[in-house]
Amino acid sequence: MNKIASIQNNPHLLTVEEAAKELRVSKWTIYQLIRSEELKTLTIASRRLVASDDLVDFINKRRNIE
Repeated sequence: MNKIASIQNNPHLLTVEEAAKELRVSKWTIYQLIRSEELKTLTIASRRLVASDDLVDFINKRRNIE
């Protein structure tokens, strides 16, 4: 099973750091994607979280661009 299929089958919330690890980019890059509204997030208390479904959507959109 590939990574995307694994995430789709087990949806959950990721911290910015976890999302960065999944995409193999820096946290700074994730924050840039959030600011540019390319990556959707939600805030619970003071924590910025990325839903795994939104991470999959981001990946799929990037595949269509490149």
